Amino acid sequence: MARAPVVAPASEPIARPVWPARDVCALAAGFGLVAGAVEVIAALVRFHLMNRTIYMGSEMVWQLPLADAMIFLLAALPVVAVGTLWKRLREPPVVLSLGSALVVFAGLLLTEKIHIAAEAMLAAGLGVGAGRLLLPRAEPLRRRVRYGVPGAVLLLVTLGLVQRPLGAAKERREIARLPAVAGSHPNILLLVLDTVRAWDLSLYGWGRATTPRLSEWAARGVLFQRALAPAPWTTLSHAVMFTGRYPTDLPVSWRTPLGSEFPTLAGVLRHAGYATGGFAGNYLNLGRGTGLSAGFLHYEDYPFELVPWLRSTSIGLRILREDRIKELVGRRRSIPGLVASDVNRRFLHWQEEQGSRPWFGFLNYFDAHAPYLPPAPFDTMYMGKSDPPVDRYWQNLERAYGRPSVPAAELGEEVDAYDGAITYLDGQVDSLLKSLAARGALDHTIVVVTGDHGELFGEHDLIGHGNNLYLPVLHVPLLIVATGHAPPNARIPSLTSLRDLPVTLLELAGVPNPGIPGHSMIGLWDANALAVQDTLMASVDYNWLIPNFPPSPVLRGPMRSVVLDSLQYIRNGDGGEELYHLGRDPWEVQNLVALPEYQSDLQRYRLALASVLRTARPPSPSR
Repeated sequence: MARAPVVAPASEPIARPVWPARDVCALAAGFGLVAGAVEVIAALVRFHLMNRTIYMGSEMVWQLPLADAMIFLLAALPVVAVGTLWKRLREPPVVLSLGSALVVFAGLLLTEKIHIAAEAMLAAGLGVGAGRLLLPRAEPLRRRVRYGVPGAVLLLVTLGLVQRPLGAAKERREIARLPAVAGSHPNILLLVLDTVRAWDLSLYGWGRATTPRLSEWAARGVLFQRALAPAPWTTLSHAVMFTGRYPTDLPVSWRTPLGSEFPTLAGVLRHAGYATGGFAGNYLNLGRGTGLSAGFLHYEDYPFELVPWLRSTSIGLRILREDRIKELVGRRRSIPGLVASDVNRRFLHWQEEQGSRPWFGFLNYFDAHAPYLPPAPFDTMYMGKSDPPVDRYWQNLERAYGRPSVPAAELGEEVDAYDGAITYLDGQVDSLLKSLAARGALDHTIVVVTGDHGELFGEHDLIGHGNNLYLPVLHVPLLIVATGHAPPNARIPSLTSLRDLPVTLLELAGVPNPGIPGHSMIGLWDANALAVQDTLMASVDYNWLIPNFPPSPVLRGPMRSVVLDSLQYIRNGDGGEELYHLGRDPWEVQNLVALPEYQSDLQRYRLALASVLRTARPPSPSR
């Protein structure tokens, strides 16, 4: 009898594993640690091998992986929540692909070369491919991550906890090794008001009482009425103030740090036995990654706070750029800068620990930088208030340049907020100096108050800074108060460059100068000292970060400027030339280049610029 054929049972669908929520979260954090490690390696390569500026310090080794781990974990929470209903989201192929895509996306964001949508699509494709490669090892990976990720996080947290006390111990050892200071040398306090132009200080004749306290301090010292910055942006201007070099002699660019080949004011003072401390309100452009911390035994820049911490990662930075996110976290907190009260507090804590050793303190205040958000009530103290001298300023502006591309009403609001920030800084500088006076330290301290560059609010149809070399971005305040070293209530009408600050401070302090160039300003107020007319030179290189609205002159190439007496000469990147008479035409409306009576002056200024450039180092390839 024939046997009936055996019918195979219908095949059942193969059950796909679904990972528990805790394993999905652990894997997400693990992918975040990998992304953070990639960012650390990229930063080290950029800084050490490519000589590129990075905007973080050595703490990035533990901060970046932890920050990315937190961001990736937060991104996993919606996946876990939806995955409770739709199990497929917690299957290994999906989890591995999503995690890999985020790692690739974080790496692509470091380039800033292609559109974010293209980066997201590329990351998604590569993530799916990476997920398939990892799938055969999914189970061993899940088991290792369950215990490995908490261990790695604990290790990084421990590293973060011990880094600060280890750094403090190292600082104490270095201070103990400083040479004894021979004789009595005064302390030096350098206060830089970031983005503050002289035009908006009542100390310099502005219609609003923006600096009443600085006006009182000026009665005790020397006020320079025509001080010019060497660059219209922070990093290069500070580099010149620290080294005494012409801006074109330094390697500093929008992407290149200062380097260690030039002696700095802080380094010279440290070698002479000074304790040196720097406190950067504008920590983005003055942080250790810019090279400007050279010579400082103590340097405070990047704060360890939630928003700056998350912003240090590529994904966190991209998220926090969004206006809606800024509104959510608060626009003041989204600014990469410390408020002046925090800068003062940090400095006073450090100064109190220095004992009898002379010190050099450098403080940078960021509050007047865009987007001009000083604390209340200074944020609205000038809003909508009529002020005839300020109103005349806008009338003159429209007469000089016509109607600016940005509506005058909007520019007026910007100036109102800007002036409020300056008034806030006026009070903070006054508070700091009075605190030092209460400690008995002020009479033995040389105080310098200046700005690194100015700002434009429609002049030449331009806004902001870093995009031109016109007078509003170069004319900065400069005040030196030094009891027993500089006369009180002195006004210096002569042209002065911030390039000459280092050599001046060394001479005032009686510290030997090992070769920092420049000309001392002492001769401008002391008839017994030698007064030498310096060539005031300013420079700015092409900056691809500046939008072409309004059209910025620097987008045509690097710009150079020379001021010798009453004339300013500007050479643009396309070869175009400008010549203005600052005494008769401070708005710089009439370009004198084509006038026959100024041809000899034009040739003299061309030769002066050529003389400076001949001694300058060649630009680095990264420029």
